[in-house]
Amino acid sequence: MLAEKRAEHIAFLLVQAGTDVAFIEHEDTIYYARCSQGKKHLPSSSVVKLLQGLFEQFVDHSFFILRQRIYTTAHLTEMCRGMVKVVAKRVTAQIIPYDHQMPVLKQMIEMGAGADLLPVSRYLSAENQLSLAEIHQWISEQKPASEHAFLQNVTKLAQRVPRGQVLHDFDRDIAAVLVDKAGTLLGYGVNSNSRNKTLHAEVNLIQRFYRENGQGIPEDTILYSTHKPCKMCAGMIYHSSVNPHSIKVYYSIKEEGGLSRQTVLDHWNLNELVAEG
Repeated sequence: MLAEKRAEHIAFLLVQAGTDVAFIEHEDTIYYARCSQGKKHLPSSSVVKLLQGLFEQFVDHSFFILRQRIYTTAHLTEMCRGMVKVVAKRVTAQIIPYDHQMPVLKQMIEMGAGADLLPVSRYLSAENQLSLAEIHQWISEQKPASEHAFLQNVTKLAQRVPRGQVLHDFDRDIAAVLVDKAGTLLGYGVNSNSRNKTLHAEVNLIQRFYRENGQGIPEDTILYSTHKPCKMCAGMIYHSSVNPHSIKVYYSIKEEGGLSRQTVLDHWNLNELVAEG
């Protein structure tokens, strides 16, 4: 009960009109992030901004911070649940701000301050900063004869990710592309999560697409990924789609870990493993 009252009071101190807030306490600091309410298909939220901001500013130390419980005034979307599941521990949502007149003797640090809701990560790899025109040399503008043939092209893009002997020190060789029904390339992303654990290929694709186009994933598009989207990526795909039930996701490698099982895309039968041959 005391923890709940403390969370309500901290929310009261932090929340602003028209925004949701998410926060986490660690040692002598409260880390928090705000996000505007009502922005449809935005691939971010107060929870997402908090998590991405912690990895941006604290890298390895974020592991210790994220052992604590996250609190948020927002309702949890599939995107938020997925990101917490993949890179954090636990979250309590829909905290109602209330002035309990409690002392809070801690410093407060905001993550992702300012109007820019989707800042470009300083850990975003060079492979993620190419133009679509440059990517056309690996991904054909016209849809190949089969999903398998298209995924072979996406695999070529993934092979641009540098690898080394100590694999956890390097980004994984995973890539994703977004195309329309005609096969025209709309966006792409490759994994760059060796420092910022949220920067999976699909997250990079979706957030860049929103930054450049000011909208969510269009209707009737197809997303090809070398690997099955995890809960975080599946949640962001679903949340950010203008019509999530019109999108189709194809992948060529089935991840066996629990973080890729029973995703929201699985629930609605929106993704499909494409076998070789």
